[in-house]
Order: sequence, then structure tokens, then C-alpha cells
Amino acid sequence: MSKLLKLYHIILSNVICFFLFVFFLISPTNLFSQESSRNQIRKIVIDPGHGGKDPGTLGTKRYKIYEKHIALDVSLKLGEYIKDAFPDIEVIYTREMDEFLSLYERTEIANNNNADLFISIHCDGFKNPSAYGASVFVMGVSKLKANLDVAMRENAAIYMEDNYQQKYDGFDPKTAESYIVFSLMQNTYLDQSLLLAKEVDNQFSTRANRKSRGVKQAPFYVISRTNMPSILIECGFLTNPKEEDYLHSDLGQDYIASAIFRAFKLYKVNLENVNSTFVQSDSVNTKLNDTSLNNELNDTIKIIDTTIKYNLIYKVQIGTFLKSMISDKLFIDIKAQEINLDGVYKYYVGNEIDKQNAEKIKRKMINLGFSGSFIVPFLDGKRISIKEALDLQMKRQKYE
Repeated sequence: MSKLLKLYHIILSNVICFFLFVFFLISPTNLFSQESSRNQIRKIVIDPGHGGKDPGTLGTKRYKIYEKHIALDVSLKLGEYIKDAFPDIEVIYTREMDEFLSLYERTEIANNNNADLFISIHCDGFKNPSAYGASVFVMGVSKLKANLDVAMRENAAIYMEDNYQQKYDGFDPKTAESYIVFSLMQNTYLDQSLLLAKEVDNQFSTRANRKSRGVKQAPFYVISRTNMPSILIECGFLTNPKEEDYLHSDLGQDYIASAIFRAFKLYKVNLENVNSTFVQSDSVNTKLNDTSLNNELNDTIKIIDTTIKYNLIYKVQIGTFLKSMISDKLFIDIKAQEINLDGVYKYYVGNEIDKQNAEKIKRKMINLGFSGSFIVPFLDGKRISIKEALDLQMKRQKYE
């Protein structure tokens, strides 16, 4: 009886070891699959600016077709390009006809549909008719008055809504004070938004042969409330007669839509290929049966793991800007760390070995107004993915 009981314990131990082995073998892959799925573009919302009683920029008034019409035409062309090339991607328009939508409704369409990308299409205007060129905006606060002026003009559509003061909690698009709150806003997806914006800007210069006015940050309401990478495109100046003619033409609209599509395609490939080269680093050698060799291997792993333990740290990213903000009092007070990556300034706080401590810092930053704060792991000073950090933690737990 005792022999049977002993045999039962041996079998049970082997079964438990087998399932633990399977768990450690496939769990990182499952985590990778979940992270990878978040980098798949399956749904995109295209937002033609203005509409209905809101004509947008009127241009030179030589035409009876205004910004709202051109934005819609370019948006529909862009959507067709995407649907033809990627039938598996669902394209959603905030509007497909000449109708008025509030800024709030536009962001809700994107958020409620769990979109993977949001692109808002507009045309620019200025009192000086010589101004021309295309601009691409991401969410943020700029020190340049010109950028704020563009945002104020686009945000002024709020005035056409009923009870806008109550709906937008007293936000007034024409007062600079109302934009103070935007200085604390950080879109979690701003890095991805910048990647797409730069691709669009490059395609405007090459594909559409347009003057590039660059990638800029400005506090547009419509891209400040979306829960996905978001950009706003000003296709050109309707107040410039030559550019107005171009934007009214089918050829001009085709070139603009084609340029945005090409940028989207490059962005999609780059985003979805981030994890395609992932190689499972954990491997189990079932031929290592020698006890002394296994003990030596485990000792080596523990030494390596100790190094990992002290070199793996967590920071909380609170902002990304196209201008340095390190001298801003708010950033000085919270002891923010600045990293400049090719003119893109990222700001972090914290330097934590324990992820739970980083979570506490993140909550503190959110309470201070940095609503889009998120945790970023670093290994030996190099930014890594959450998946990679989890893999390292699992190794540490496995061999401790």
C-alpha cells in the first residue's frame, strides 16, 4: 500500500511539474499575443471637419464650396483607398453627408467604436492670402501663438452647439485661460500619433508636392478626448487663391487623399511589425540531466537575475512635446526627467525597481492632472516593452 502511495505522489509531482513547465513555456507567448493584438489596426475613424450649419473656412469666396465640403470629399476618398487596399479594416466616418456634429459627438464615435486610429480632416485659413502649405497636428500645448490660433478657430465650432457651456464644463475656445488645462493633458498614444503625423507630413512633401508646414502640437478639442492615436490635418489654405483652386479640384483632392493613405500604410506596416520579429528567448534544454551541471546553470542564472533585478527600472511617462518644457515651473516642481529623441521631448518621473511603486507614482501624476500618464520599463537605460519586463520578472520569480 505504501509503495502505491509513493508511486501516486511521484506521478502527482510529475503532473504538477508538467503543468508548471507548460505555464512558463506558453505564458510569455500569451502575453505577447495580447500585447501584439493591441498593435493591430482593425478599425479607423475618419472625421471630416465641420458640416451643416458650420461651413468652416470660407476661403476667398470665389466658390460656393467651403471647408466642410472639401474635408468631406477628401475623407471619403481616403476611406475608399483604405477599404480597397485593406478589406479587413473597418472604416467609420463621423459624417458621410453635409450635417452638423458637435466636437463631443465626433470623439464619442471614435471612443464608442473602440477605434484604433482617428484622423480629422480640415482646411486652413488666414487673413494673409499668401499663406499656404499643409500642416499636421497632434495633441499638445504649443508656445507658438499661431498654433493656438488655429486650434481656437477649429474649436470655435462649439459656439454653434446648444448649452455648450454646460456640455464642455465652461470651456471657452476664445479665451487663453481655458487652455491651461490642456497643458496637463497627455495622450497615452501621443508617440504613435507623432509617428503617423511625421509620415503624413513626409508624404505631403513627396507624393502631393505640397509645402510642408511641419508637424505641430496644438490643443484641438477633437483630438484631446480620443482614446487612440489621433491626428488633425490641415490640407492647405483656402484663403490662398492658388491653393484654393488646387483643393477644389478632383486631382488635388486625390493627391491629398493618396498622400494620407500612403502615410497610413507605412504607419500600419511599422506599427504591426514591431512585434513580428519577436523571438521567444526562453528555451528549455531537456538534455541537461546532470545534477552538477544543472546546479551550476542555476547559480549562473541567479547571478544574471540579480543583475536584471537592479537594472530593470520603471518610470512614469507624463508628457511628450515638440518643444522643451524642462524649464516650466510645473515640470521643475515634480522633478521631471527630460529625454530628447530627434526633437521629440519626453518627460518621466520616478526611478522605481518595484512596479507597484511606479503604479503609485502614476496615480499621483494622474491626480495632479497628467491624465494620460503611463508606466514605461527600462533595462540598462534602454526603453523596453511591458511584455519584455514581465518576461524578466517571470525569470526572476522562476529561479529565486
